[in-house]
Amino acid sequence: MKTLRQQSVVLAEWANELALRFGRPVDELIKGGLMASDFSADVEVRTPYGMTVRFVLAFFLVRPDRGQAVVFSEHSGYAEFDMVDGMVFAEISESRYYHDAENENRPIR
Repeated sequence: MKTLRQQSVVLAEWANELALRFGRPVDELIKGGLMASDFSADVEVRTPYGMTVRFVLAFFLVRPDRGQAVVFSEHSGYAEFDMVDGMVFAEISESRYYHDAENENRPIR
């Protein structure tokens, strides 16, 4: 993981890719930032060395030609990475159901 930078700097650096992903103009993204609805999954970053980092309510973008990636997380900030061979970025979305016979059965997210 690279040294953390201010979120506004990272957002501006990746504004073109964000505009493509969300279909919003670059200046709108830079001025208004990301919206809560932009964050819908969890992201796991797995290194070939056995380290796994999980970001809750996040998404990622990659620049394969430059070997760069970034994870945008709603509550944990924005983290940039220099990719190495064997590195994995995975968006994870799951639906769970918790069964409890003594209490109400309820879906859990």
